[in-house]
Parts: sequence; C-alpha cells; structure tokens
Amino acid sequence: MSDKQRIKVFIASPGDLAIERRAFKDQIERLNLGFGDGAGVEFVPLGWEDTLASTGRRAQAVINAEIDECDVFILAMHRRWGQPAPDSPYDSYTEEEFHRALDRFQRAAAPEIFVFFKHVDAESIADPGPQLTKVLLFRRELERSRIVLYRYFADEKGFRDEVDKHLRAYAKGELPKADAEREKIMLPVEAVQRVERAEAEAKQAAERAEAASQRAQAEAARAAELALTLARQATRAALEGRLEEARQAFAKATAGTTDLEVLYLAFEFYERTGELTQAESVLARWLTISGRDAETAETAAAYGNLGVICQTRGDLDEAERMHRKALEINEKLGRREGMGSQYGNLGLMYQRRGDLDQAERMHRKALEIDEKLGRLEGLASDYSNLGLIYRTRGDLDEAERMLRKALEIDERLGRLEGMASDYGNLGAIYHTHADLGRAEEMYRKALEIDEELGRLEGMAVNYGNLGLIYQRRGDLDEAERMHRKALKINQKLGCLEGMAGNYGNLGIVLKTRADLDGAEAMFRKALEINEKLARLEGMAIQYANLGTVYKNRGDAERTRELWLKACELFERVGMPHEVEKLERLRDGLGDAGGGAEEGGETPPEA
Repeated sequence: MSDKQRIKVFIASPGDLAIERRAFKDQIERLNLGFGDGAGVEFVPLGWEDTLASTGRRAQAVINAEIDECDVFILAMHRRWGQPAPDSPYDSYTEEEFHRALDRFQRAAAPEIFVFFKHVDAESIADPGPQLTKVLLFRRELERSRIVLYRYFADEKGFRDEVDKHLRAYAKGELPKADAEREKIMLPVEAVQRVERAEAEAKQAAERAEAASQRAQAEAARAAELALTLARQATRAALEGRLEEARQAFAKATAGTTDLEVLYLAFEFYERTGELTQAESVLARWLTISGRDAETAETAAAYGNLGVICQTRGDLDEAERMHRKALEINEKLGRREGMGSQYGNLGLMYQRRGDLDQAERMHRKALEIDEKLGRLEGLASDYSNLGLIYRTRGDLDEAERMLRKALEIDERLGRLEGMASDYGNLGAIYHTHADLGRAEEMYRKALEIDEELGRLEGMAVNYGNLGLIYQRRGDLDEAERMHRKALKINQKLGCLEGMAGNYGNLGIVLKTRADLDGAEAMFRKALEINEKLARLEGMAIQYANLGTVYKNRGDAERTRELWLKACELFERVGMPHEVEKLERLRDGLGDAGGGAEEGGETPPEA
C-alpha cells in the first residue's frame, strides 16, 4: 500500500472547456509520474470523467459529495456560465459547485480554490451576450473580494502550465496569498491627458452638431466621446488596482474605435500586464487604421511597439525586423525623434544578443540625435543603456558615470519610471563592488517606485536583485522567496530572459544548500531559455554554473569542459573579466561564482 500523501483535486467547468477537462486528467497523471514520485504525493482527479455535455450530467448530489472531500477545487471558465440549474438556488450547476467549495473554505479553510479563465477576445467582451456577461461579472467580483486565486490562460498548453504550477506549489506549501495588495498599473501620463482633452473636444463637437441638427456628425462625435470616456475610466481603474474592470472597459473602448490614442492606452495596459496576445491584437487594429504600408508616424509607432512585444517574447529576429521597419519609415519622414527611439530599441536588442559593439553604436546614434533635439527623456535612456554596456564590459567607473547622468536628468524631469531603472542599475554597480548596504538601498528605492507605478517588469528585476543581496548575506530562505516572486512576475509577463535569470539564481540557492540535483535542474532550465533566445552571455553564465555543480560532485573532466564552453562564449561577448575569473578557477583557485544576473535594464521605448 502506498504511503504517499493523497491530494484530491476536483475540476468544475461549463461545457465549453471539454479539451481542458481532458488535459486536466492527463496533466495530473504527468505530475504523479514525475513530481509526485519525488515529493511523496499522489494527486487524485475528481470530476474529470464528467464532460458536462449539454445532453446531461450526473446527479448533483454525487458531485457535491466529491466537492465536500476534495483538497483542491479548480474552476475553469471561458465564455459560458454553465448549464441552467432549475433545482438549485444558483443560475447554473457550475456556480453552485463554486459556492459550495467557497462556503466550505470560509468555514474550514479548505479546499484550496483556484480559478482559471480562458482569454476572450476584446470584441466579444464589448458585446458579450447573456452567458459571457455573467462570466465577466463573476471575474470582477472575484477581483473585488480578493479571496480566491485566479489566473488567465490562452490555450490548452497554458491551462496545463497553470494546473501544473499551482498543484506543485500547493503540495510544497508555497502558494502566494490571494489577499495580497492589488496590482496597480500606471499608464503614460501624457497619453492619458491627450485622451482627456480629446474626450472634451468630442463632447463639444457632438453638442455643436446636435444644435445644428447634423444627426450623422452628432452620432459619430458621441461614439468617439464614448470610446474616450471608457478609455479614461479604464485608466483610472488600472491606477486603482481594479484590473478586471480596466480590462473590460478597454475591450469596450477599443471595439470599433478608430482613435489611435485609445488604442495606444489599451496597448500600454495589455503590455504592462503581460497580456501580449491582446496587446498584439490592438496593434493589428492600429495598423489596419493607419495602414500597414503607410509611411506615417502612426504606422512607424505601431511597428516599433510590435518590436517591443517580440523582444519581451524573446523573438529577437522578428523584433529587429519590426524596429528596422519603424526606423526606415522615420528616416523617410525625417522624423528624428522616432529614429532615436528605434536606434535605442535596436541597441537593446543587440545587448540581449551579446553584441555589445553593435549595441553601443546604436545607442550612440540615439544619443547624437537626442542631443541635437535637446530631448532630455531620450538622453536619460541613452545614458542608462550605455551604462549597462560599460557594466557588462566590467568598466564600472564609466558605467556609474553614465547612470548618474541618466538619474540626474530623470530626477529633473520627475520621470519616475526612469528613476526606478537608474536606481536599480546603480544598485548593480554597488553590488559588484560588494557594497551591499548601498546596493540594497538603491534596489529598494527602485522597487518602491516600481510598486507605486505597478511596473511589473521593474518589480521582477528588483525582487531578483534583492534575492542576490540575501544570497550574499547567507539568508537563503529570504533569497529564495525574492527569486520566486521575481519568477512569478516574469512568468506572468512571458519574459523569457527574466525567467532564465530567476532559474539561474534559484539554482545558486539550491547549490549553496548542497542540493546539486535541484541546482542542476534550475541551471538547465536557464540554459535552455538562453539557448532559445540565442543569448550568449546567459548561456556562458549557465555553463559556468553547471561547471560548479560538476566540480562539487568531483567530476573534474566535465567541469573543465563546461567552463571551457563558458570562456569561449564570454570571449565572444567581450567579457574578459569573466574569462579571467574562470581561468583562475580552472587553475584551482576558489569556487565558481557567477550565474547571478544582477542588474535590470531600462525597458525599450515604445
């Protein structure tokens, strides 16, 4: 008889998620064969055999009995609210199942409840119909209550990933709290102000047309006013942490609108919340309006923003293609500000590829343009990006000089987002100098601003950086907690580069605890992502880290082989100080460090 801990997992869903229900059972079986064996647990699926087809279902009393004994309750929803329940006080059997689990949780703190929503396109949200309307109201109510953990997924793979991640966390006792402080998303102030002005102008235009009995013009102006009003309301909701309300308001605002300011705000919202598919959909609408082949500033901006999405996903080839399209249009228009932004974006792309010389050329082109234009915001980004290049090369004095220039400009402009990046990058300089007190001070300044802005990418970077501080101080539990916070955000954003850094740093924590198998698994995850991204610096770091694992196992031959690969890659990306460090280690001096991707980068400009 097995002595494994049995964890009963019930799944509830309406009839439009049959694929996900089958995937649920399959994912449970995969977990049991791998993770479950190692962790001493067995997940037992409940409810999966009932597909909830419209032709009928099992007696609800039997289902309720399973809910009453489950340890984990999973609700998956898409567009449908569920089969009507004439013998129930609830609108559907699915709703009854959720509330039965929730009532039990509020009485007995069990079962653990997870809710997963499949993404719905913005057009459907704008005109939802009765079934989807109930789902949308439920989504907003969950956000308001802050009692239950809920997440979004795009497809079957995304659903499997959510089930896998949450059940692993449940088994290990590592679930985040559902009642944590709400995420707040601040959108670009100037864009918000432009929308507010346009809303007032549309209202005045409608009133003038109505007074002149110009019916068609009045209807068009009122439609424009409504879209702008919804965009303003969505922005306010995002700032106050009501992200579901903002999400639904943006869907309605963008439905049928031709106002590019509305689409820009929606793009910024989706990009900052990590909903890249939705962000890309907004840009597709944008290009339909501005013209895919048009040589206009609007079309150039859309291609530049598509490049930002591609960079976040790690598709650097497509990112380069988008940024070069945007650059070409701006060059034809003689639009130097747009050219500067795209040179900066291309520079960041080359940095990620490890081509520091080409990256520096791009950033200096951007700097030259911004100096001629007197464009202070651009100058701050240029100095910051150049500082990152010098830091990677090991020239810390020049890196600090560049970053201080950037911080001085950002402070003068009151540009909080830039200040957060500058503080974080200066923290990395002090960290490299082993001045942990000043490094932590900079990281916490950066984190405070990022939390105020709801800037998830920056929060992930600084949680990771603080984790590195705790590692150096020997507080491994707090270090792991910080790295897992960072990893969770990067997974949400789909930021592969950030995830690679988090896995690498978690590997170091596990290696320090002498968990060499766990450390190797983390380093290989990081290496796999860096290979996918063709990110040479990250590959070099993980080869170095894997070398330390084999060194600690006493396998000198394998250690030399891995460190040689690392040295070759460090040489290719122009990091001689790392080559020297590894060569000393190969000569038998000290233990392998590295693997810690300690600094954050200024995000690409849209």
